[in-house]
Amino acid sequence: MLVVLSSDEHDDTEQFCRQTLTNEDLIEFIQSKNMLVWAGNVGQSEAHQVSCTLQATTYPFMAVIALHSAGGSAPKMSVVDRLEGPIPPATLIQRLDITVQRHGAVMNRMKMERDQRDMERRLREEQDQAYLESLKADQEKERKAQEERKALALEEEKRQHAQQEHERYLKKRQQYIHYLFHTLSDEPGADYQGKITKLNFRLANGDRVIRKFKETDSIETLYQFVETYPLLQSDEPKPSPILSPPSDYQHKYQFTIHSPFPRTVYQAQDSDRCLLDVPSLWPSATLIVDVNDEDDEDDD
Repeated sequence: MLVVLSSDEHDDTEQFCRQTLTNEDLIEFIQSKNMLVWAGNVGQSEAHQVSCTLQATTYPFMAVIALHSAGGSAPKMSVVDRLEGPIPPATLIQRLDITVQRHGAVMNRMKMERDQRDMERRLREEQDQAYLESLKADQEKERKAQEERKALALEEEKRQHAQQEHERYLKKRQQYIHYLFHTLSDEPGADYQGKITKLNFRLANGDRVIRKFKETDSIETLYQFVETYPLLQSDEPKPSPILSPPSDYQHKYQFTIHSPFPRTVYQAQDSDRCLLDVPSLWPSATLIVDVNDEDDEDDD
């Protein structure tokens, strides 16, 4: 390593920097010898500390630092050459070249020893790495096998859970339909004194059914009738005592009721709307029941 220290208080500093340090031959020589260069102005604290350590007295100051072994002792970083005052580029190159040659044998020997140690270390690391990669591959294979087993078990658990949920849903749905069947208002008879409308339903399966409704019945009553029609058709008696709707269940009608022309859709959510308030349903009307495709997909 080449350490270069300069001082603004010396008149030779600017000329040295412009003519010597920027010389292309010097730069090329330093690069060819793989030398590190550290430079600083002693007016700054770090460079001042370096100048004190190297005991520099005249500027510009240069020192060559390299590993140096003396008397068979372990090599350590030492100053192997000092250059003080301005110096021409050619002279500096010659001086550095002599220093490199004088200490090059020691440096080359230490470099060879270091390279040998590095090669042996890399060989051990490669062997260790090969063993670790083999071990890691086995562990990764076992981990993937465990993950696959866990995934299959989890998938089966999810499937069973979904099946159970679906069965509970269907059970609650049937319970709710029976609840609707129980709460559906009776068809008005001949002795009924209020207003009556006669509605002709064309069901989704093609069946046609006619039923009378009171003026106080709601739009949702029509949906209740269609939903419970299979129970009505089977003449199943209404249960006693009164059934209660299932808890934690929100019923969804899987069909839509509408009139053919002009097309008017009657929403089940209109539970507060009485039939008397719907002129298109009086005194009679034809209604079509269509199954909702999206609900069919949900049931599947």
